[in-house]
Amino acid sequence: MNWWGGDSRHEATLKGIHAFEELHPNIHVEPEYEAYSGHQEKIALALNSKVAADVLQMNMNWIFDYSPKGDTFLDLNTVSDVLDLTAYEQSDLDFYTINGSLQAVPISKTGRVFFWNKTTFDKIGVPIPSTLDELVEAGKKFSEYENGSYYPLVILENEKIYMMMYFLECKYGKPWVDDMELQYSREELIDGFEFMKMLEDNHVLPSSEKMAGDGADLIDTNQNWIDGHYAGIYMWDSNLQKHQEALEDGECIIGPMLEMGDYHGGLLKISQCLAIPATTKHPKEAAMLIEYLFGSEEGARFLGDSRGVPCNAKGLAALDLSDSLAAKANEHVMDWGGYMMDIVFSNSVLSSDDGIFLLTIQSQSYGQMSAEQCADMVIDGVNQAIESLK
Repeated sequence: MNWWGGDSRHEATLKGIHAFEELHPNIHVEPEYEAYSGHQEKIALALNSKVAADVLQMNMNWIFDYSPKGDTFLDLNTVSDVLDLTAYEQSDLDFYTINGSLQAVPISKTGRVFFWNKTTFDKIGVPIPSTLDELVEAGKKFSEYENGSYYPLVILENEKIYMMMYFLECKYGKPWVDDMELQYSREELIDGFEFMKMLEDNHVLPSSEKMAGDGADLIDTNQNWIDGHYAGIYMWDSNLQKHQEALEDGECIIGPMLEMGDYHGGLLKISQCLAIPATTKHPKEAAMLIEYLFGSEEGARFLGDSRGVPCNAKGLAALDLSDSLAAKANEHVMDWGGYMMDIVFSNSVLSSDDGIFLLTIQSQSYGQMSAEQCADMVIDGVNQAIESLK
């Protein structure tokens, strides 16, 4: 079984695997796990080489990138005698059905929330923001504190597009793509990129150059987050706990969803899913492992909320999430609403680590591209992504 995550997810999954092996002494599970950085490339290589693990934790969009015809992964309908598919919402099963073949089952659904280091905000004397104007004002106050070494918000370079989408959806109130057609005009996309530049110009977000100088791939390993110099994140609800635990000192709180217009913006998505490569020699055993970890009372309790709030109804029913930070954040963002991420937005042409979203965000930050040029490149990229999915 292959997955990525932090220490808490690793520990929980290993305990669950050990218990599964005790129940099934004839089955040995080889765990493969690491941090997220570079993980997608390793998965792609393993699939291409036909040496991938029998159970794969995947990001939402990888299924469509690696199995556009629905034949890279095992049709999970063929193992429904050991994998209870009735525990999942039919809409989620339909989402992952390609050419009649069920390619994956969802692990959890997630959205991004604002998570603030209240200790740092209190130290600088700035209230937790609830509107865009208050966020910009916080940036100005932070810029005046200790030579501007503190920032109210930090977002990974390849995730800044989510902040831009939050703004656009709040302002314009429409999804990214509908009926395989981009819903945003060139002028609206220009507005989005100018918004991102405004955040940097007003010391709300560190620039791409500043982030590169930090020398950290992740926020929770970035010393500026650890010591409180970066005081907020816009992060998936399932990833908050590890960021809280990474702090040397400080109390983090879930903040209000920022008012940026007349609508409720923000992308919601299936955060991760599980797939079995079609090349597996152990389809039944792989399905049994998925069922135990995510669908049994015992397995679900081992995993807890280490991957967010479970989509599996049986796994969810087994858990007491009253003290779960992930569950509280998930309820918060689901109550707010937003738009489900579509397969065009998540297509590798746009969203991969060398995709157009990252290229345009960084190029504008470095002064190499204008907002107009960025908008044009995104429109071209969306058209490429749509064409690749036809």
